[in-house]
Amino acid sequence: MNPDIEPVVLANSKFSIDLLKVLCEASTDNVIFSPLSISSALSLVLLGSPFESETAKQMFKYLHFGKMRIMTHYLYEELYQEGEYKVEGKRSLQLVNRMYGEKTIDFLDDFLDTCEEWCFTSLRCVDFKGNSEAVRTEINTWLKKIGDPHQDVLDKGDVSKDTLLALISAVYFNKKWVKIFDCFYTKKCLFSGVLCDMMGKTDKLPLGTIPHRQHGTNSVQAQILEIPYENNHLSMFIILPASRDLEKLVKLITYENIMEWTEPDNMIPTDVHIVMPIFKLEEKYDLEKALKALGMTDLFSDKCDLSGMSRTKLKLSKMLHKCVVDVNMTGTDAQGGGGAECTNALKETPYMPFIVDKPFLFFIRHNPTKSILFWGRVASLKPVL
Repeated sequence: MNPDIEPVVLANSKFSIDLLKVLCEASTDNVIFSPLSISSALSLVLLGSPFESETAKQMFKYLHFGKMRIMTHYLYEELYQEGEYKVEGKRSLQLVNRMYGEKTIDFLDDFLDTCEEWCFTSLRCVDFKGNSEAVRTEINTWLKKIGDPHQDVLDKGDVSKDTLLALISAVYFNKKWVKIFDCFYTKKCLFSGVLCDMMGKTDKLPLGTIPHRQHGTNSVQAQILEIPYENNHLSMFIILPASRDLEKLVKLITYENIMEWTEPDNMIPTDVHIVMPIFKLEEKYDLEKALKALGMTDLFSDKCDLSGMSRTKLKLSKMLHKCVVDVNMTGTDAQGGGGAECTNALKETPYMPFIVDKPFLFFIRHNPTKSILFWGRVASLKPVL
């Protein structure tokens, strides 16, 4: 692995956990976001903030960048080495960022050149003042090429004539498993008391405990299971609590604990019968409150210093993040069978059961770099008819 990637991965991992806790505290609903997409977008803004400014100091600290201007150029190249595309021509993994700036602002050439060279990101000059609605349509048209072609991401009011600088971070993920789920196990089962489409399979998968096995405790607070995607470059890690207390589990999560829980001597290949819900998470966040809660308070205020970006006094008007993760049998929707309790499928099986029938956490990791691409909390699912 390119040594330039290591500090990016470390910073992103710590930032991802901080943001997970903030978003989970702010709502009891489902949570899904891409910390890498968000931190790489913010690193773009950081390029425009003088090194010793309070704005930059806050971003360095809470993005865990230390004192280095960490760019994501090499990491993005590593992520896209597979070169895979979906049938309709989209990458199975897409992380994109773009800044939209008011066209009357004189953005500095050095800043624009650095953005394109090191961040795989561009700044588009648009007419917020004269026609913000046309700009909203332009941004939505761009985002539809990445995600849902039938759904607007920006609603009316998300940008206005007063917007000077908008940062858009978007992610789409849809990838097949190494071993697809078995259609014979597909049933309608109860998830947290609600009838949902569930899928199942038997497989030999890395399974661990929380706390780590080495602690020798009989009090297992959660299990952690790795399910690899095709080519084994990416994996989903499901953290399933022993109880329904997800809040307690979220508090346990630290970078050090995640590294310990996913060590090979804890993740033992095990014959598992897994039953889990078929679900699609799609969330949109205005990240101003979350970033302020982390400590980046100057970024959206009049104290913001982006003088390395433009001679015009600027602050970040809006930061929106859209994330979509589709979890199903093969990468396409699956049809359910008759109603049943999840445990009914496990009669007389030699496999260890891993039944995801209550709220859980998950993260999706790029295995060659151990970079966390997504964090999710599945708190509830829509019932099926």
